[in-house]
Amino acid sequence: TPNEGDTVTYTIQLTNNGPDTATTIVVTDVVPAGVTYVPASISGGDSSDDSDPAGAGLSWTVNSLASGANTSLTFQATVDAGTAGSTIVNTATKTQDQVDSDTTLDDPTESITVQSIDLVLAKTVDDNTPNEGDTVTYTIQLTNNGPDTATTIVVTDVVPAGVTYVPASI
Repeated sequence: TPNEGDTVTYTIQLTNNGPDTATTIVVTDVVPAGVTYVPASISGGDSSDDSDPAGAGLSWTVNSLASGANTSLTFQATVDAGTAGSTIVNTATKTQDQVDSDTTLDDPTESITVQSIDLVLAKTVDDNTPNEGDTVTYTIQLTNNGPDTATTIVVTDVVPAGVTYVPASI
């Protein structure tokens, strides 16, 4: 559940459940809309290609993976602005020289849901027609209608001309 602007790390765990060694395994992952690939963050495999992450996709080649062995392939992406509240689905695919006769344990898809908040800021005054010299009280109400927790919120209120701030009245 990242926020817009956060960097997420995707990890693809490639496991050979056997019974034989798998060869020339190519894993491809098209970086989905809603996230932007972090250049040069691809790692793992015997070789990799990140020249077209959102088109042909990222690709890793694993030359050989023994029965019972596994390896991790990773990349990072930054969550795009304007994606709050959306679910971004990422799916990897693979090919290999041999036929994978049992795909029941494959789980090539992962989703992230981008944090979403709905902040409502309201300001009221206790007397909107005061006389000169009267003290008025401004009240600022901040409400998060969610659905997620808002963090690092800064509310600024500039005292307008014609009004003098009463010290220690916050």
